[in-house]
Amino acid sequence: MGKQLFKSLIILGIFFAFGFTQAQKTITGTVSDADGPLPGAAVIVQGTDNGVTTDFDGNYSIEANEGDVLEFSFIGMTTATATVGADSVINITLATSENRLEEVVVVGYSAQTRGDITGSVASVDMEEALKQPVANAAEVLQGRVSGVNVISNGAPGAAPQITIRGLGTSNNTNPLYIIDGVQTDDPNILNSIDPSDIVQMNVLKDGAAAIYGARASNGVIIVKTKSGGYSSKATLSVDAWTGMSQVANKLDLMGTNEHGQMIFDSRRNDGSPVEHPQYGSGATPVTPTQLLNVREPATVVQPNGTDWQDAITQTAPTSSVTVSASNGNENGQYFMSVGYFQRDGVLKYTGFERVTTRLNSEFKVIDGRVRVGEHLNVAWSNGNGGNGEAYENSFRSSPLVPTVDDNGLFAGTYNAAAGLSNTRNPLAQLSRGQDDFNKSLRVFGDIYIEIDIWDKLKFRSTYGVSLNNFDRRTFTALDPEFSEPLSVNTLNIEDQYSSEWNWSNVLSYDNSFGDHNVSAILGVEAVKGQGQGKGVT
Repeated sequence: MGKQLFKSLIILGIFFAFGFTQAQKTITGTVSDADGPLPGAAVIVQGTDNGVTTDFDGNYSIEANEGDVLEFSFIGMTTATATVGADSVINITLATSENRLEEVVVVGYSAQTRGDITGSVASVDMEEALKQPVANAAEVLQGRVSGVNVISNGAPGAAPQITIRGLGTSNNTNPLYIIDGVQTDDPNILNSIDPSDIVQMNVLKDGAAAIYGARASNGVIIVKTKSGGYSSKATLSVDAWTGMSQVANKLDLMGTNEHGQMIFDSRRNDGSPVEHPQYGSGATPVTPTQLLNVREPATVVQPNGTDWQDAITQTAPTSSVTVSASNGNENGQYFMSVGYFQRDGVLKYTGFERVTTRLNSEFKVIDGRVRVGEHLNVAWSNGNGGNGEAYENSFRSSPLVPTVDDNGLFAGTYNAAAGLSNTRNPLAQLSRGQDDFNKSLRVFGDIYIEIDIWDKLKFRSTYGVSLNNFDRRTFTALDPEFSEPLSVNTLNIEDQYSSEWNWSNVLSYDNSFGDHNVSAILGVEAVKGQGQGKGVT
């Protein structure tokens, strides 16, 4: 019976080893339509942000696992999917979607159907993008829009860096963001919007963005939020999800035995005496059970020392809940929502939380020829991204040093004679900064009036404003366990206030003559921004 059990365990072990070591493979292929290859088509692993775009010849290459579902999309085409199997080549032909071609897209100071768009305008399928958890609206662009790169530093609540068509200008590469009627180049504005409130997200590139002038040199991202709909039924929706995140692909760092051997080998190769304050001297290093030559008793973690990556990271929960309501009759419509988002960082003592509320409404007067409306968004957030040195120090810290000494206090390098390097305790850095904060209160929105002067001639006036109040606190505490300790505590407090407003007045004419369409706009716009702040240390 014992042998049978042993054999069963071996078989079970082989099964689990196969299940957990299944590697990704490279899937290649070509995306085409009825006329040939499609350059710039999006290919994404469904349910993830792993995506690429096809090259000039419609070719793509993406990493995926067997069983993953690849999603293929292109403006004006029906989205297609394919399941990854044993074959590493998947070719797809997309069909024209008449419904997509008739969809109205906000571009510049006007709106067009997809079939009429001739400029470089890309749109994100928000319904599909929001099937996976999204903290910041910028995340839905990654892998879904050709020529757009989204880079995040991983800190909870940090605004991703978005570049469109590479670096268009030096220093500031931020695109222009237009949220309904509000304009700004502050990337943090997307962190103040509940992604589930967004109904359409468009990216204007190259000549399509030129109508906004020099501010659009890095491209334009237009966000349109939800509305209630005229003559619609009352609806109440609850959108809630939760998940977990953790560090992937941790570095394989040395344990105490490997660390000691590395030091002995380096000294031997250098022609120096083969000795160390902790590992001793002789042919091979000896790992001590207690740190030597230090003032505090500290037990070395057995058998391989401290894994500093594990010591400062955690499996971090994320949760989001949004409650929204909408309604409308023949003369008015509204949409309102309240959302709460909370994310713990994978680094201990870090995190981000956000509360948002939105109200969009519009009403018809004078027999429907005049429409007045507003968009209002209020967001409060608080984040702690942690000490920027902590993760780097986790790679540099000696595995000999425990996280805490035998008295329960943070352990460290203590003094140069101990031979423990000069790296600060990364867990201590994070713990001592756990009360730091970056608080923001942002109010932005617009009011507008739209008048049908004649059947084909319209006038629209929009006044948008964005107000932001920001408070930051950072505290650097004494670190007596460090070999080069700080001599004073340091408290830094900052506050900033900024405001932006824009007023646009646009006269537009749209008419059709048989197979021909005529569209023209004439407008004037004023934009102003200002801010002030102070810091005390």
